[in-house]
Amino acid sequence: MRFKLTLTPIRDRQRLVFNYQYPLQAWIYGRLANADAEYAGFLHERGYQVPESRKAFKHFTFSALQIPSIEPIQKGDTYMVLRSGVLTLYISFYVDKAAENFIVGLFQQQQLSIYNRECRADFVVERVETAPLPAMQSSMTFRTLSPMVVAQKVDDLDQYLTPTDADFGRFFAVNLVDKLRSVQPSMEMDAAIAERLVKFELLSDPERIKKRGFLAKEGKEKEQTKVIGYHNFTFALTAPPELIEVGYLGGFGKYCSMGCGCVEVVSASPP
Repeated sequence: MRFKLTLTPIRDRQRLVFNYQYPLQAWIYGRLANADAEYAGFLHERGYQVPESRKAFKHFTFSALQIPSIEPIQKGDTYMVLRSGVLTLYISFYVDKAAENFIVGLFQQQQLSIYNRECRADFVVERVETAPLPAMQSSMTFRTLSPMVVAQKVDDLDQYLTPTDADFGRFFAVNLVDKLRSVQPSMEMDAAIAERLVKFELLSDPERIKKRGFLAKEGKEKEQTKVIGYHNFTFALTAPPELIEVGYLGGFGKYCSMGCGCVEVVSASPP
């Protein structure tokens, strides 16, 4: 299920850090913990694990903040100055029916604070709307709402791929299949099958794609990781509907629980 949150700034001209994904993720975990500490702990510490693998997924994601207006950014700034106006945030969960009940109503009238040593921005969640789930087809077109991270492991380190890379579609497909396997452990599928089932096609002009780098676990120097994702592009996806659904609701690619891989539907073709 997916929610649209309307955020009202508490003050005008607040400073919002560019790297807000980590504090926003922590806020979402906090809201989940208030409703069900055990489930929140499970997501944070373990997640849904892929059989016979060290991979695990949280199966939730969120969009970039949709901000109507900011003041001009100066060279060297690490934050943006918000002008008056409400912000929009989409939060999306791929959960079973048993988990939906406690998620509903978690965010209404809550306060969200995003800050570091230099600046702070405070918001009130004025409205929460449940977004209807689009009908999942075997061929659909999506637009990114946040950076998408797809990576290839080289010497146990992530090498981040652009959507124009020849290997992007292959690793995108394997990641998506692994996500479904984490909630359907009996499903047997290898990388070759994943590539045959899942077809990624970039539709946007490569020149319009934007690169976004951010720190995972900012402030924890021994743990923080520089992550690189790409956004501002549209793509066509052909795959079984159950695979498309797990990506649409839980995010496509890596680092989805940090606000990566969130998309919106542009169009759907009949199966």
